Formats: sequence, structure tokens, C-alpha cells
Amino acid sequence: MEDALSGEEGQEEEEKEEEEEEEEAARSSGPADLTEPQLIETSQVLGASEIRQLSLHLPPRVAGRPWTLVFCTSRDGFSLRSLYRQMEGHSGPVLLLLRDQDGQMFGAFSSSTFRLSKGFYGTGETFLFTFSPQLKVFKWTGNNSFFVKGDLDSLMMGSGSGQFGLWLDGDLYRGGSHPCATFNNEVLARQEQFCIKELEAWAVS
Repeated sequence: MEDALSGEEGQEEEEKEEEEEEEEAARSSGPADLTEPQLIETSQVLGASEIRQLSLHLPPRVAGRPWTLVFCTSRDGFSLRSLYRQMEGHSGPVLLLLRDQDGQMFGAFSSSTFRLSKGFYGTGETFLFTFSPQLKVFKWTGNNSFFVKGDLDSLMMGSGSGQFGLWLDGDLYRGGSHPCATFNNEVLARQEQFCIKELEAWAVS
């Protein structure tokens, strides 16, 4: 009888140890899994390696959330108005990915969806980035709150001294990038003026 009891106790202890090991493995693998983004479609701008690198810099509240392709120039055309239309119904954060005619990859994370606005909007989660060729991220400096502004003729991100960290024209064909006080960024492209080859806007929510 004692042997049977001791055998059951030994089995229970083994099962308990196995459960603890499984919990330990889940804890150790959890954060890595959370930062791995799930793309609903394939990006024509960034590869898997660049996407993984960029995902590590996203705010914790969107870590591991699926990326949904809301707008891309290859499918929806080169039009800022079309971008605004496609954004209707979305309220969460957006990742803007660009590739210019020189092959340079860069873009921005906006804490809010892109929309027409009379003034600047957004929060300090917003940032600019470039792959040149290694990823460089330019986060909010706290110097001003000029995060995002949307006109019919242009989309602007970051500002100071009359210069924009990133701006795109109404045809989504030409753009520019200058150092600005909002993000203390470098020029994102190889030159201050660039021509867009491919643009994507991903909802991260």
C-alpha cells in the first residue's frame, strides 16, 4: 500500500516538474514570439529581415499585432487622396514604407491613421526611420509636437525651421526629407529630394 502511495506521489512530482518546465519555456519564448509581426500580405518594399528589425522599435502596445496592407501604389495608384480614402475606417497606428528610385528604403511610424487635418496631430510614439543600409530610427525629441499633418496636396511628418522630416506630394511621386527638430533625423533618402517608386501603408492593429 505504501509502495503504491509513494509511486503515485513520485508520478505527481514528475508531472509537476514537467508543468513547471513547460511554463518556463513559454515565458522564455514569449517575448520573441510577440515581436514577430504577422503580415497579411507580402511587402514589396521591405524584406523579412528588415521587417523583423523594424518591428523591434514599435511601441509595446502593437508588438505582435498583424500588419494589414491598407494602401499600396502598385495596387491603388499614385494618389494621396486615394491613400486618405483607403485609411477611412481605420483609427489605429500606421506604418508608412517607401522605396525611392535610388532603391533607398525608409518611412515612418504614425501613432494615428493618416487623414486630412488643419493642424498637426499624433503622439510621441511617432518616429522616422531609414535603412542606409543598416536600420536607423529617429524618435521624438520632445522639442515640438509637429508629428503628422495631412493636406490634399501633401503629407508631412516632423517639422522645424520650415523644413519637414518627411513630406510627400499629392501625386505620391515626389517627396523630400530634411533634418527637423521633431525627430532630430538625418536625411532619410540619399538626397533631400526623391522620386517614389513604391509606397505602402500598413495598419498595425
